[in-house]
Amino acid sequence: MTAPAPRRTPRARLALGAAVAAGAVAASIGAAALPWPEVSAAAPALEVTPLPAETLLACDGPVLALGRAAEEAAGLAVAAPARLTTGNDRGEEPQPDAMGQPRVAGEAIAERFAQLPAGREPVSIAAASSAAPDDPDLAGFTASACRPGLMESWIVGGDTTTGVTGILLLANPGDVNATVRVTAFGVMGAQTPPGADAIPIPARTQVALPLAGLAGGEQRPVLRVTATGAPVRASLQSSLIRTLEPEGVDSQPAVRPASAHVIPGVHVTARAAASDSAVTVVRLLSESDATATITVAGADSQGQARALEPVRLEAGRPLEVEVPGLAEGDHTVVVSADAPLVTAVWQTTGFGPGSDYAWHTPSPTISAPTIVAVPPGEGARLSLANPSDADIVVAVTEDGDARETVVPARGSAIVEVSADRIYTVDPGGADVHAAVGFASGSGLAALPVWPDAARPQPVVVYP
Repeated sequence: MTAPAPRRTPRARLALGAAVAAGAVAASIGAAALPWPEVSAAAPALEVTPLPAETLLACDGPVLALGRAAEEAAGLAVAAPARLTTGNDRGEEPQPDAMGQPRVAGEAIAERFAQLPAGREPVSIAAASSAAPDDPDLAGFTASACRPGLMESWIVGGDTTTGVTGILLLANPGDVNATVRVTAFGVMGAQTPPGADAIPIPARTQVALPLAGLAGGEQRPVLRVTATGAPVRASLQSSLIRTLEPEGVDSQPAVRPASAHVIPGVHVTARAAASDSAVTVVRLLSESDATATITVAGADSQGQARALEPVRLEAGRPLEVEVPGLAEGDHTVVVSADAPLVTAVWQTTGFGPGSDYAWHTPSPTISAPTIVAVPPGEGARLSLANPSDADIVVAVTEDGDARETVVPARGSAIVEVSADRIYTVDPGGADVHAAVGFASGSGLAALPVWPDAARPQPVVVYP
């Protein structure tokens, strides 16, 4: 006969349960201390290049004058016509369409270009204009490139002090109406002027607005232009008059924020190099507190740059820095910071009658063949800046005739070009910054070269 199993008392059962639980906890702690196999997988992603679409470019149109009519101090009128240079990579000369300027008196038509792709192949197009007004209240030389619209643009330049006139141009080259909000940055930070929170920009229309109504009283304003509905091209026409003598006119394109900017082709004339006044000034703005560094190198410096003292930027407040002691010739200005910022360089040929000035804006990186229009003007040149640590070769082609130029590491080079011509700049896959500049005894202008607008950029798609 089998003996019955001993019966456990409630106290014994409680002790046994506690022991089992303690063992389970110990096992869990021990397992956690051991290395576990790692299982990870990158998110699936695919880089896709969209099919080319229609390219739309908007041009500044004629030079405008403000307040010429005594009965209308804020009235706008045409002061000088623009001379256009156009072309595409098929050897054709595209014809412009008209954009109206309803707030401007006279024949104030601005131009737009619409270029369709050839099936699945993009057709690159370039257009640029220049003007040389010579009136008692407005004189100098100005040039600008026709560019696509953007959803956000920044204008770094102009001021509203006595003798300076600024006109903000907002062009909508597309077929969909747009609305624009303008934010002005100044000594008080960011402000939206009355009526500037929803400015209508109808399709195929350019609207001209006096800068004084957007940034009144600011000596170094910066504007942010935000579009909804359709991309808008923003630019600034400015002019200067001192003691009843005109001293220059300029057309300035928009810029985009970045933590580093390269501005090639800042030209210092002999007259400017001998001046004791501020002839080269850098304007900067960051939306956050930042420290910025400015370096300057001449075209023949072989990568040797002069660095200015670091400058502290207060969030939302523009700052200007004078760059003294630049020698005659072409220079590359590099502005970098520990936060995104916008910047531009003001350069003058001197002071007094017959002077001119230009706002030089950053040139984005280009690495693929890019078509460039050089409008009419004296002293045309193409400036190339190489940010890498190795020499690169850039081919500049006109009508099938290619010229190769070596751009030294961390240096720059100048290529002489002819006015009223179309060129292709091919860095052969390397990164380069380029700008078209004009410099003569009394004229100064600069056009940064942007990547080819007809060639869509790859996008990353996450399924």
